[in-house]
Parts: sequence; C-alpha cells; structure tokens
Amino acid sequence: MNKIRNILAVLLLCLVQQAMAQKTVTGTVTEDFGGSAEPCIGVNVTFQNAQKRIISGTVTDFNGKYSIKVPEDEKGQLTLVFSYIGMKSQSFKYTGQTTLNVKMAGNATQIKEVTVQGQRGSRNEMGVTQRQMAFATQKINMDDITAVSPVTSIEEALQGQLGGVDILAAGDPGAKSTIRIRGTATLNSNADPLIVINGVPYSTDIDDSFDFNTANQEDFAQMLSLNPNDIESIEVLKDAASTAVYGTGGANGVLLITTKKGAMGKTRFSFSTKNSFKFEPESMPMLGGNDYVAYIQDAIWNSANAQGLNGQAGLLEYLYDTPEIGYNPDWRYFDEYNQDVDWLSYITQNAFTTDNSFSMSGGGEKATYRYSLSYLSEGGTTKGTGLTRLNTSLDVGYRFSEKITVNAEYTYSDSKKKAPWTDNLRAEAMRKMPNKSPYYIDDETGAMTGTYFTRQNSEEFQGAFDEDKNFHPIIMAEDSYNNLRTREQKMTVRGNYYPLEQLQFSGYVSMKYKTQRTESFLPQEAIGISTAVDATEATGDNDTRTYANRASNSYTNNFSLQTEIKGMYTDSWNDNMHQLTAAAIWRTSQSRSSTSSATRYNVGSASLADPAAGSGILLEQGSGSSEVRKLSGVASVVYTLLDRYTVNGTLNYEGNSSISREHRWGIFPAIGVSWQFADEPFMKWSKDVLTEWKWRVSYGESGNPPSGTSPYVGTYVSEGLYMTGNAITASTMQLNNLKWERSAEWNLGFDFNLWNGKLTGSFDYYNKKTNDLLQKNYVVSSDLGYTEHKLKYYNAGSLRNKGVEFRADWQALNTKNWKLRVNFNVSHNENEILSMPGYAEENYSLGNGNYATRIVSGASVGSFFGYKYLGVYQNTEDTYAKDAEGNTMYDLQGKPIIMSNGTYRCYPGDAKYEDINKDGKIDKNDIVYIGNSNPQLQGGAGINLRYKDWSLTVLMHYRLGQKIVNRARMNAESMIGSDNQSTAVLRRWRNEGDQTDIPRALWDYGLNYLGSDRFVEDCSFLRLKTLSLSYNLPKKFCQNLGLTSANVYITGYDLLTFTDYTGQDPEVNLPSSVTDLAEDNSQTPRSRRVAMGVTINF
Repeated sequence: MNKIRNILAVLLLCLVQQAMAQKTVTGTVTEDFGGSAEPCIGVNVTFQNAQKRIISGTVTDFNGKYSIKVPEDEKGQLTLVFSYIGMKSQSFKYTGQTTLNVKMAGNATQIKEVTVQGQRGSRNEMGVTQRQMAFATQKINMDDITAVSPVTSIEEALQGQLGGVDILAAGDPGAKSTIRIRGTATLNSNADPLIVINGVPYSTDIDDSFDFNTANQEDFAQMLSLNPNDIESIEVLKDAASTAVYGTGGANGVLLITTKKGAMGKTRFSFSTKNSFKFEPESMPMLGGNDYVAYIQDAIWNSANAQGLNGQAGLLEYLYDTPEIGYNPDWRYFDEYNQDVDWLSYITQNAFTTDNSFSMSGGGEKATYRYSLSYLSEGGTTKGTGLTRLNTSLDVGYRFSEKITVNAEYTYSDSKKKAPWTDNLRAEAMRKMPNKSPYYIDDETGAMTGTYFTRQNSEEFQGAFDEDKNFHPIIMAEDSYNNLRTREQKMTVRGNYYPLEQLQFSGYVSMKYKTQRTESFLPQEAIGISTAVDATEATGDNDTRTYANRASNSYTNNFSLQTEIKGMYTDSWNDNMHQLTAAAIWRTSQSRSSTSSATRYNVGSASLADPAAGSGILLEQGSGSSEVRKLSGVASVVYTLLDRYTVNGTLNYEGNSSISREHRWGIFPAIGVSWQFADEPFMKWSKDVLTEWKWRVSYGESGNPPSGTSPYVGTYVSEGLYMTGNAITASTMQLNNLKWERSAEWNLGFDFNLWNGKLTGSFDYYNKKTNDLLQKNYVVSSDLGYTEHKLKYYNAGSLRNKGVEFRADWQALNTKNWKLRVNFNVSHNENEILSMPGYAEENYSLGNGNYATRIVSGASVGSFFGYKYLGVYQNTEDTYAKDAEGNTMYDLQGKPIIMSNGTYRCYPGDAKYEDINKDGKIDKNDIVYIGNSNPQLQGGAGINLRYKDWSLTVLMHYRLGQKIVNRARMNAESMIGSDNQSTAVLRRWRNEGDQTDIPRALWDYGLNYLGSDRFVEDCSFLRLKTLSLSYNLPKKFCQNLGLTSANVYITGYDLLTFTDYTGQDPEVNLPSSVTDLAEDNSQTPRSRRVAMGVTINF
C-alpha cells in the first residue's frame, strides 16, 4: 500500500512539475470607448516564431481576458501578436512575462489606394517583399470596401478604385463586364486580364471554333461567381515585369484574388443581409400615336416628290390604302391601330435584389477552418431578366509540425441567369408603332383586354418577323427565354515544407470542373407565326417559319488540372546588408472542353422545349471538343543591398499546344530595379516630411498564344467518291510559322509616403509595344487551292500602348472622434497601331448606318471611320457642289453640279456631308477618321468621413474623352421606314429657313443617315458611384445581445450622373471583339439603386 502511495506521489509530483514547466501568459485586452477602457472581445492572440509563422493562438472572451500557453518546443525568438479587424495589430517580444495587458487602438476604415510600403514580412509569389518591389502593382483590402460600401460583384467593388484598370459594368444581371488593364494590346487574341485565385490561375480555355450561342455571356463568370464577402484582398499587377511570374497568361495584366482563411481561436460567426431596390432610369422620349402617323405620311409625301412620276403612284397608293396609318373606322382592326402606347414601359420595371451571406471560422493550434455560404437573387429592370447565385466554400488548414503544413480549399457555385430569347428586346420596343395596341381592344368599352394582339405578318405595316425584329415585345419578355445555368466545382490542395529556416518548398494540385447549360425557347405567338412547317417544307435555318416554337439546348463542360511545384531560398547576412531571395517554379496546365447543341422547332410547348425530349422537328445539331496544354518554368532572383538598392530578375520559359512545334516554346525575361531614395544618408534632413520615396524601373517581355485547339494544323475535307475511294482536298493551310504574339514593356515610377502616412501615393509611366500581332481569318488568294480562303491565324503588325497613372491617399483629419480620408486616382492611355502589313480593309458598302472598319497605321484600336456631317441643305443653291475654294462647280453645259449622296440627288432638306475630295459626290472616298472608343482619362475619387461609430462614404467614377456610336439614337432619328422615332424628329426640316440639323423625313429612300460623326457622341461622364452611411452599434448593446459587433447601413448607387451623352447611360459596354464597332444598341442602362443591410458578428 505504501508503494502505491509512493508511486502516486511521484506521478503527482511529475504532473505538477510538467504543469509548472508549461508556462502560460494571461492578461486583459481593452480599447478606449467613450473615455473609458472597455473589454475588447474576440481579439486574436497568437504566438509567432522568428519566421512569423503562427505557432499557437486563442481569442479574448466577453471580459476581454485571454490565456495562452507558451510553445515548449519552439526555439528562438517568440512574438505575441494581438490583432482584430478594424484595429491596429500590436506585437510584443516574449521575454518570459506571465502577464501582459494590451490596449487596442482603432484603425479608421478607408479605401486603401496605396499599400503601405515598408512591409518586410509580406511577400509575393516569388518571395519579394513590398519594400523590395520594383514593379507597378496596387493592392486593396476588400473588408475596407465592403465595410463602407457593400457590393454585389467584384467588378462593382473595383470600379474606379484601381489606377490603370478600366472597368465598364453592364446593366443586366449577370451580363458581361469589360475589364482592361492599361489599354488594349492585342487585336484578335484574348484581351482580358488573367484572374488568379489564391495563387492558382483561373483556366478559361475553350474551343473558339465552336459557337454554342452563349460564348460571350460568361466571359467573366469567374468573377461573377465569387462572393465579395469571401475575399480578403485584390491586387492588380500591371506591367510585364510584375506579371512575369504568371507567364504569358498575364500578358494583359493580372488580378490576384486572395480569399479569407480560418484563424486560431474559438468559432466565430458572421452574417450579413442586404436588400436593394433598382429604379429604371428615364428613357428616350418617343413619338406618340398621332405624331407617328403624321411623320409617316410626311415621309411618304417627301419620297414621292423626290422620285417623280415613276415612283409616285406606288407611294401614293401605299399612303391612301394602308389602314394602319389611315382613318377607316370600318376596318376590323381600327381600334387596335388607333392607340397611344409606350411600348418600352410594358417591358421595363423597377427591380428588387436580396443578398445574404454567412460564414464561420476558427481553429486550434493544429487546424484552422473557414466555411461560407451565400445566396444572391437579383432582379433586372428589363422584364424576363434576373440572376440567382449560390456560393459555398470550405477552407481547412492543418499544421502537422513546424515544418509541414497542408491546406485544402473547396468551392462550389451555382448561378442561373435569366434572359429573353433575344437581346434586342428594348430596341424592338422603341421601334414599335405607338398607335398599335399590344392587346385586343374591347369593342364595347374601348379598353385593352387581356388577350395579346399578335398581328405581325407580311401584310402588316411593319412587316413579318425577321429574326431580330418585328416581334411582340411583351410576349418575348414574359414567355420566351434564353437561360444560362453555370455550375462550378473547384478543389485545391497545397502543401508547404520548411526543411530549413531559409528554405521553403511548396506546391499545389488544383482541379476545376465547370458546366454551362443554355436553354432557349421562342414561342410562335411572339413572332406572329400561326403555323410551323414540316422538315420537307423548311428552306433552311433562315426560313422564318422554322422559328415557330423554336427550342435550343447547348451544353458545355470544362475540366482543368493545374499543378505547381516551387522552391524558394531566402537569406541575409552582415546585419541585413545583403539580402537574397531565389525562387523557381514549374507549372503544368491541362484544360479539356466539350460542347454539344441541338435546335428544334414546332415544339409543342415551353414545357417540352428540351430538344433531348425529342419533341418537334430537328433543325440542327453539333458538338465539339478541345484540349489545351501548357508547361512553364519560372526562375527569379532578388538581391537587396543596404536595404535600399534592389535588383529583381525573372525568366519565364513556356510552351503552349496552340502554337506550331517550331515556335511552341518561348523565353520571356523581366528585370526590375528599385531605390529607396528617402533612406539615403544625405536625405536624413527630410525624414520629418519624407517618410519614404522609392524609385522603380522595370522591363519585361510577355506573349499571347492563339486560342482554340491546335489552330496551326492543316485540315482536309471529303469531296465525295472517286473510283473506289473517297476524294479529299485541302481545306485549311498548315501554319508552321505561327508564333507567339510578343509584348515588351518599360515602366518607370515612384512611390511616396509623406508625414508618416498622411499623404501616400504613386506615379507610373509605361510604354508597351506588341509585335507579331495575331490576325484572325486572314484572307489569302483562292489560287492556292484551299477550300477556305482564310488562315485561322497569321502573325503581322505591331501596336503600342503608353500612358501615365497617378494615385494618392490623404489622411486629412485624424482625431479621437473625427477621421477624414480622401483618395484620388487618374490614368491616361494612348493606343496606336504602328504597322499592319498585308491587312485587307473590311469590305464597306455605301449605305445608311454603315461605318467603315479600318485597322490602319497611326490610328488606335477602336477607331471610327465615317463621314463628316454638316447639317441640312437649306435650299437648292445650297445643294450646288463647291470646289476647294468654295466656288460653285459647273458641268460642261454650264449648269451647276448638284451634290449627290451616293446615287441619290440631294434636295433641300437632305443630309449634308463634307465632300472631302470635291468631286460633287459623297461616296467611300469621303470617309475620314471621326473618333475612337478609348477614354482620354479615367479613374475615381473617394471621401470617407467618420465620427465615432458613424461613417459616411462618397465614391466617384469618371471617364473622359471616350466616343461611342449612339446606334439607339440613330435608329430613332433615321426617318426612313416604319420604325417609331424619338421626339427629336418633331424639329426635322420641313421648309426652307428651318433652323435644324435633322434632315427631312423620307420613306425607303435616300442616304440621310450615313455612318457619320452625327451619331458619334462623347460619352464622358462623372458618376456618383456610391453614397453610403453606416453605423456601428454600441459595443455594450451588442454584448447584451451576445454579439461581438454589428453594423447597419444604407447605400445609394449611381444616384447622379453628369454627362452630355444623349443616350440612357454613358457607361456603354465595349464589344467582345476589340476590332468590332463600339456602339450603344439600346442596352440595359445602369439603374439607380438604394440598398439597406446589416452585418453582425458573434
């Protein structure tokens, strides 16, 4: 028994000694609140080793108290770090203390236009600290944005915040936005920036040889599918030297997105909800029923007079025998064609959006986790449009030891985008006859019934359905659809191994599976076709009868596998006099895509629209597949001397399966140099003012490959039987000389920090030249013997982008209760085509509304070419042709030469264009440059004012000097057919002496609206992008509810826009192809929105 007692005593003594050996640190964390020290709840308390890796951690309780064990097996320096969102982190060296009380200090919420320089611990992908950085980059913290200006999409969050990043957001839910970093540096390759999520490039490889109807709707699905509340930070890499680490995929810039991770401590929860109201802006005023009929009659009279006796008879008969524009009470549809209808008001609406998100995170010394779930339901201001999006993510990190850590990420998104069958819905509503009723009229009451009036055939005044016009807008909005569902799963497993303090190995394997399904249905009622045809009667895809109850279904899936292995060595010696970082990366990428589609017509109903069901008559079907492989190796060396002079060199060696074997592998070098000028001994006198001044210069090369599956491969087609076998002939040429599109960029800039952070900013000048431009569908001679007289791609030409960027952040006020910060950024880019050998101008035909598409040396990408509009011919003498001196020109008979627009003789009231070559005739020889769609200046500005727990945020966004073709206005002032017109035509020319720049009305005659500068408008604007008022609920109130913190806010978006643009919205999106005409086709405008929401943490 005594032995047992002795043994127990020894064991107890050992336990006591072990407990005593396991040291702990305890204390209380407070913050100043209303002049008194209040407990700070939920503060992260962690031990970090010399490499700043977290060893253990905890969080403070409701009384602000904490207790943390001191790691036993950790050798070297330990640091206690106290951190909390919205407060300044504090660090204390551990020297054996057992008690440590800390007072946290607030950190004003602001939009950080400039990342604070001098952060030595934060390193990028290649181990370069912010202080060593010699490149053009900018980083913002998403919490700083969403805390003062809650947003729904990433594009919305970034717009106007990043210098040199031009974002045009679309109006419809889920519609494509345009993003350009430092202009457009390509003509036919991908011009979008590379998206990198948590270090993994987002694969977007698809087969461009297959058209699956919706190729442009999800170009930026990777951004739309992310919940802004899950994002920790976004960093933009602008110059070629900074993007070199991500290879040629970053040739157009890189957006680095870092998502939130789990943290040590007890489980923390966060929930936010937001409800938004959208308001449809005022539309272009259109003619009413009576004014429309009067305009049509005027147009017919004018055309009859212009054409003389030969054309008058038919026109006059048309005028008097057309009941839709006449007055015949006995006609069966008299009531239906004597209304006053605003068709656009029937297909537009105010809309409502809800956005809810939830997250939980926590962990212990070994494992951390974060889980999030969000759901968005966004309504569109165009009926039939909308977006729902479900996002969920799970991030788990595990520390096996001090040398080995593993992290696993899984994300899933499911988005459903609703849209009508056609994107011309608004345009059709604007052109519809305003005297025509959308519903049958009750004979007794004269009121509209609930039955659609669907008369839309060849006998009707505006004609039968013609693929993209002459349909019933309301039925199209309510019963047709073109819905897109996108589902995506992504899983990434990464590991880190630290064999030595200076050496690190890491790697990841990332898999992404993405599916897209597009379902569309066009009801025959919407297009006025009462009966469809059978397969034997159909004359082809363009036979309008095959559109009756047409259903299409396309399906695409993409699987991508990416891997990376990285080794990095970091060391310093002689008291940091010399610092060296060397890194090497090997990446592989494989992406497989497949597509299939089928279209049927004469489908029984919308419920049977799925072509897979076999309903209806098969019209067409197709399928395709593609595979793209990439291999790349990146090496980087960074050397810093005296903590002031840094040289950074990077070399990228990359191969792409889209390029021919002879040129498949490319070498792309980059180098950067930085100088901490303010740290020089001779600058000590300025330290009170000049906290930091860093000069940077860099040079980098990058490349762009063609898209698609092996486009360089020559192909053959069967020509039928020849004797006993199949005869084949060459279809496309083998492109053995297809090469990379290569860019070289210089960047010179500086970063500054004055008065210890009161004024920070940066300036950059860049010059980027792109050679061997990829030309698509290059026309070759038919004498070569190929069935297709085009090359899929061809290298020819060069262009340049050069410009400047400036950004600044000023802390104007910083007192106990009041804080005020102001930020501003501006950028200017000049785009110029330097050479374009062998380029054939796109065919131009003289006709109303046509602009010439030219890519010529000296012009910029996105240029407009057309005629100079001079107004209206006032009288007969005004129509006389003039020579270069302004004198009237005469023919051989001594009669004045009358000007002609093409083959049409000009009369008083006709459109007047500048006769450039003075030949008395307006034709393609008079086409000149009339503007381009690139802004001269673009950027943003913001103000954040805080008083105690109140915060007011104002954000502005501007674009200056951009031109656009206002196609919507052109269609509404064309006055040549049956389309309704805007009220502007009420001041059209009617008689000599009319002071107007709008020509007379004509009916299917003349060239009064050639593609000219008349419809090229300056769409510069200054927009109040965000106005937000938020309030942090009192801490004691939150504690009584069991909450850590809570915030309520009300935010207005796009409330005011200052512009001279005559369209609904000056923020006109650019086309998917950079060489296409940039025009406003009555697209859905950005709506004014008001949102209210609350965010709680517990």
